[in-house]
Amino acid sequence: MTDPAATAASLPPLRTGTTPACKVCGGATRLFGAKDFNRSCEDGNGLRLPPRGVMVDYHRCGRCGLIFTDAFDDWTAEDFATHVYGDGYAQVDPQFEAVRPVNMAAFVIEYFAHARDWRILDYGGGNGRFAEELRRAGFTDVTTYDRFNAPFQTRPDGRFNLVTCFETLEHMPDPQGGAADIADLVTRKGVILTATLIQPRDIEQIGVEWWYIGPRNGHVSLHTRASMRAMWARQKLQFLSYSDNVHLAGREPPAMLGRARPVG
Repeated sequence: MTDPAATAASLPPLRTGTTPACKVCGGATRLFGAKDFNRSCEDGNGLRLPPRGVMVDYHRCGRCGLIFTDAFDDWTAEDFATHVYGDGYAQVDPQFEAVRPVNMAAFVIEYFAHARDWRILDYGGGNGRFAEELRRAGFTDVTTYDRFNAPFQTRPDGRFNLVTCFETLEHMPDPQGGAADIADLVTRKGVILTATLIQPRDIEQIGVEWWYIGPRNGHVSLHTRASMRAMWARQKLQFLSYSDNVHLAGREPPAMLGRARPVG
């Protein structure tokens, strides 16, 4: 069996013992709990990695409800690429390669059927499968950008009519910086379509046992609707949530999903 102390020594240093202000709204926070670095979102599906021997602190904002960690705030992109998104990532996120991009492409193909000539950017687009699916469906201008995937690491020029961002917001150690980067890539009348799971109503009872809190997955910013609304408001964008997982933002009221019913 691998010695946890030995494997822990291979990780770059993590911040501990801090009481940071909320990364979205600046509100006061409290320690929400801690999980071993190797805790992944697949724990409940039968995958339990051996403990790494390093605990990751999560904090919760008393104002907007954001749950986040600052443990990785001193990590470089190379640190994340090596210790989170490198070898073994597919094991802790088995839907990453095909299931999720195919499903999200089907969603966009249905609800944005009128937008086949739009300029579309998939932000945090992984292996580019989502863009491939849209091209097969007749969408003519689709770009993938993902700073952790070598073929797609170059940030694109110009702005896009639709920016998709699926299962990416929860990976951002700097949620406001990430939101600003995304907002800078959308046209004045464009739409930002995101997928990230918001916290359940009984999160205080569930605590850090919520399955979506997975340090090994790189889940470092877990949102409420209030935190997402505050995050986009800083970018002067309006926010609508259509489900616990699908959300929209734009400079004008985003009404592209007319058949869906907004909540929150």
